[in-house]
Amino acid sequence: MRIVDWIARTTMLVLAALATLALIGSLASVSDSPIGDAFPGQVAQPISDTPPGPPAETAPPATGSAAEPVPQEAGEIATVERIVAERERESARWLKALTYALIALAAFAAAGVVALVRIGSHLARIADR
Repeated sequence: MRIVDWIARTTMLVLAALATLALIGSLASVSDSPIGDAFPGQVAQPISDTPPGPPAETAPPATGSAAEPVPQEAGEIATVERIVAERERESARWLKALTYALIALAAFAAAGVVALVRIGSHLARIADR
């Protein structure tokens, strides 16, 4: 056994491990669901795209200073910001999963190239006989 064969085998082992860990990371990133989904019979509440009703208005404090009432637009802006933040977190989670999946595909492709090179070298040795 030559040193090139050992390097090729070690490279294949490392690439296979990288691809496996990348696939596990991708699946772990995608399955970031609430714990309620893990138990039979319990379903977590889905995130709705519609904001909840307008916030309840609170009475101003009874002390001597009169505070200005909060306009209703401020509550709606906070709700919209919350929805946008949730969507950004969801997008980031999916981008992370896609990144791991692309790393796994690249590792599988590299392992295939190494395997083809080894096959070619073995065929070349057979042809030289």
